[in-house]
Amino acid sequence: MSAGPGRREALLRAIERREKAGVQLRWQLFVVCALSVLLIDQVTKAIIRGTLAPRDSREVVPGFDISHVTNDGIAFGLFPGRQTMVAVLTVVALCAIAIALAGIVHRNGIVAIGAGLLVGGAVGNLIDRLLRGGVTDFLDPVRWPAFNVADVGIVCGAALIVVGLMAASERDERHPT
Repeated sequence: MSAGPGRREALLRAIERREKAGVQLRWQLFVVCALSVLLIDQVTKAIIRGTLAPRDSREVVPGFDISHVTNDGIAFGLFPGRQTMVAVLTVVALCAIAIALAGIVHRNGIVAIGAGLLVGGAVGNLIDRLLRGGVTDFLDPVRWPAFNVADVGIVCGAALIVVGLMAASERDERHPT
């Protein structure tokens, strides 16, 4: 018994609806992750600024402190004192990232989550640069520069994007269209 043209069209419409719902869910994951990282980042930085004086530090466990550090450069303190340049570069990078992410967020949930973490972290640090002239860092392990929740979001997000794209690529190789 073969499926008639009406049945085939109904099946194709159902598949299309399912795919659209999946893409919509991935965009929702992206937004929730971005807003969560941004909110947690800004709240934790406000707590640090409100409870610790600049350059003050509290040991949490041996080898790990909570410190109030203002980074007026980029990662690891590179390009200190060049906030305008760093802010402009951050905005340009965010625009490029947004364009690239718009094309890949639909691939799978891992990419969507990673993209949300990365964008939320980048926006969190950009807010600091624009409003405070530097980024508030406070997670301070021994032998590593201090960092913050936004930095964690950026690094974890980038890693998840790579993992998600590799998984999508592997899936595409196994099931070519």
